[in-house]
Amino acid sequence: MSGARTGRGVAVRLSETGKLHGMWRRRSPRKRVVILGGGFAGLAAALELSPDRHDVTLIDRNRWFEFLPNIHELLSGVKTPELLRIPLERTVARAGHRFDRDTVTSIDPVGRKVVTRRRSAVAYDALIVALGGVDATRGVAGVVEHAWPFKSVDACHRIGRRLEQLAARRKPGRVVIVGGGLEGLEALGEILRRYRESRLQVTLVEARERLLPEAPASLDRHVRALCAEFPVEFLMGAPVLRVEPDAVVLGGGRSLPSDLTIWTGGPAPSPLLTESGLAPRGAWAPVDACLQSKHYPEVFVAGDAAELPTALPKQAYHGIDMGTCAARNVERYLADRSLQGFRPAPKPTLLSFGDLTCFAVVGGRAVAGPPLAAAKEAVFELVMAQLDLQPWWRRLPSALVRADQAARALLWPTLSSFDALRRQAQISLL
Repeated sequence: MSGARTGRGVAVRLSETGKLHGMWRRRSPRKRVVILGGGFAGLAAALELSPDRHDVTLIDRNRWFEFLPNIHELLSGVKTPELLRIPLERTVARAGHRFDRDTVTSIDPVGRKVVTRRRSAVAYDALIVALGGVDATRGVAGVVEHAWPFKSVDACHRIGRRLEQLAARRKPGRVVIVGGGLEGLEALGEILRRYRESRLQVTLVEARERLLPEAPASLDRHVRALCAEFPVEFLMGAPVLRVEPDAVVLGGGRSLPSDLTIWTGGPAPSPLLTESGLAPRGAWAPVDACLQSKHYPEVFVAGDAAELPTALPKQAYHGIDMGTCAARNVERYLADRSLQGFRPAPKPTLLSFGDLTCFAVVGGRAVAGPPLAAAKEAVFELVMAQLDLQPWWRRLPSALVRADQAARALLWPTLSSFDALRRQAQISLL
């Protein structure tokens, strides 16, 4: 890409020797690349980098890569935690790299090092920041203390167990979902999948005027119509003032009794971005079209942490593509070659709504229909298979377990119900 910044020059490097075309030549030592974060972007970057040319260390505080686009299915039991996880140490090691399970406490881009809780410092020649985000509390009091976050496999598994407890009680359980975006709608869909015949009462609260305002307004109307026969209340234009142990207080003073408050406020930038000088306060890290930091040329940012020149939805498939692009540009930077711009792929957003329907949003259009759920499940199966670097004979059992679980939870309930089969044939343009 013309005008892209490149490395500052490659110094003479001496290392082990090797024989090539009958001549003894000296090899260059591997350059040190550190990747922060083992999510979609960070893991994709690690799998793209060659261990022959780079000494790669991936750092994450968690043991697992987690397939976050499907964590809502933990609420209904369609998925179990082990189906949504891949061990990072195993996958990174099979890629020929090093995995450090540790917490990053600071980034020093001037000194080109990362400081972690258990190690004093990890030096790098190039850094890929793929930290994702932290829970956005929006400054609402009581969120951390009293709301249930919708952010990880463990968090959603805990919500699923709490829903089971509430549904088993004799008196009605009251559930409040804060947030009418993608996560809030998928959480509501899973609750209706399993508990729509129970005594659970669900209220969805959204500060904006309609559900998923980035999507066509017809999607909002369609969701409301689907929920008309169930004990679900939608409160739009209702910002939350505070969360209490057994209630959610709205800005207008109304108090909603709540036995379970699910917080889907979305991601916020990690404070590390600001503390390291990679981003203004409270902002994502600005990058150029090549995902290169606008402040430090040896730093690349991928996934949710990056603020591109043109805003991009924070979706997993963009994270994978950005991680791959960042890794390729790290190789180019270290080789003093021109960088290549990131070109986001035009892919639809798939939003499942329990067993009632599934939405595909492409630009300003939306399509709804239960058959689209098969496409989302196929994406899950494909990506998990691609990221799990075990030999095929070791990957096969995991794939079969995922397929069996999907058949039991998704296919058989449909085949055993005439109404469900009838819905499967319905596809509509919203």
